[in-house]
Amino acid sequence: MRLLAFICCTWLPEATGSPWIEALKAKKYVVQEGSYDFFDIKTCASADTCYAMNPLTPYGLIYLPPHANESSSGNYSNTCHQHGLCKKINGMIYSPAWRIAPGEVIVLLGRTPPESTYWSFASSLYTRFNGPGFKPSPRSLQDFPGACPKVPLEGSAGDRCEVFSAVNDPVNFQTVNLSSQSPFNTSFALMLSWDSETEKEVATHMEATGIGPLNFLRHPGAISRLGVTGGKEDEFINVLRVENIKDADASKKFYTGTPFQVLRISRSLENSPATDSFYPSFDGKMRTRVTGKSESGENVTNQQLRHGLKLLKQRVIQGNSGFSFTSLDFDSFVNDSGYECLQRGLKCQGDCRDTIYARATLLIQEGLCNKSHLACKPSRHAELTSEPSDSFLVMGVNHKMTNQSLYSSITVYNYPKLAAGILKRSSGHMQYTMLDRDFQGSALQFLPDHPAAPYLYIVKFARRCLPGDRYICLEVASWPDSSNVTAIAEYEPLVFIERMYIRPGTKTAPAVAETIMPILVHFKASHAHQDEHALKAVFV
Repeated sequence: MRLLAFICCTWLPEATGSPWIEALKAKKYVVQEGSYDFFDIKTCASADTCYAMNPLTPYGLIYLPPHANESSSGNYSNTCHQHGLCKKINGMIYSPAWRIAPGEVIVLLGRTPPESTYWSFASSLYTRFNGPGFKPSPRSLQDFPGACPKVPLEGSAGDRCEVFSAVNDPVNFQTVNLSSQSPFNTSFALMLSWDSETEKEVATHMEATGIGPLNFLRHPGAISRLGVTGGKEDEFINVLRVENIKDADASKKFYTGTPFQVLRISRSLENSPATDSFYPSFDGKMRTRVTGKSESGENVTNQQLRHGLKLLKQRVIQGNSGFSFTSLDFDSFVNDSGYECLQRGLKCQGDCRDTIYARATLLIQEGLCNKSHLACKPSRHAELTSEPSDSFLVMGVNHKMTNQSLYSSITVYNYPKLAAGILKRSSGHMQYTMLDRDFQGSALQFLPDHPAAPYLYIVKFARRCLPGDRYICLEVASWPDSSNVTAIAEYEPLVFIERMYIRPGTKTAPAVAETIMPILVHFKASHAHQDEHALKAVFV
């Protein structure tokens, strides 16, 4: 890292040419060219973490060179080295997560994504350094797998935790400021800022040369740990999410090309903005998610949906009598925003205020069994084996059909890498995610006369689907068939995530309290039951 500090002070990837850039440089700003790239399934397969990424769409990332005065003091090393996500361009390390000095902005110029169901740019505080004596404050047992590690009061200098917490509303296809009426494939300018003083000065020069309208993603500079020389500063990250680009050729062109020009624009460290110009926390000041109306459908009430889901669970359990089962309600990573994770010392795993990330895993139940050393029923384990009786069932509300979201999906991940597992349908089709259209109507046969039945779904996950399965069944592969595919081994715990993006009419995510969460049920035969089946197989 000392070599990095030397490199950054002898060569900078300076941007030149545009009058507004030259005007800023005349005011002693340093303007460096960044890069743009995508984190996809191929990247995930070779990395040590996948951040529970939506496997349907690559995530866009801003790669920046180091600040001109960046140093490795305090034993600092950018997190990209840990995960193998650094890029070397002209001999310099570029990272998708960056420390930010006071008086910096990042500018993105290009075109918005092609026509799609959804797109957004979302900013997060990516890593935070926790000092000696730090302890997380989980809300419940379900939070423990995602809690930042404790830091001993003595004998430790501290520890950096990947909180990956959203700090403001995204700029999305419904809120973006453009000169065109269409939010797709349109000229676009975005500025990431931490203070109003630098933002205004840079924006004034850009607008004077006809660039705009500008969009702003503002970060809470007043409560962030800014700087590039101490070693304990925050790292930030920005993620582009795009869902369901309509045209395959347009999608390929977008993801294989370079859709954006990236600029890191920095004042000198001696010219820090005024203290009162740093943006305060946006907690409680973002777009309102609460509507006062709980989830319901055109022909079904909230009470009927909840009753139908409860009855569906009962009938599924009755249909699997004799097997051990454990059920668990999904819960959301956050109730409203990533500030909850920052306050409690938790990992938000890249939350976004345009969606609810509802999760369910039996990690805690299995952990409690292991620590108690008591005999626990087989279904309290978080892994999925190849035993014929072993299966996970997810049942819930189709949020698109209730108009609670623009789309919703179910994905299963391994732990702790959080890579999606490739799934095989009965047709032989391979996919990573079940979309709302894939599971639409799947509960009808179980509740033929119930008004909620058309709005409910049920999906089975097993290593091998059985002949005559009444459920939509997906086979979870144990091994990938290529290096660019991710699979979930039998020894890896499973984590299920339901996504639901944008409640129509709000430009933001549904409110957690107004949304009906799915249910996870794990079925697995006891050892005695398995032995009985094995004997029957031998003697029948």
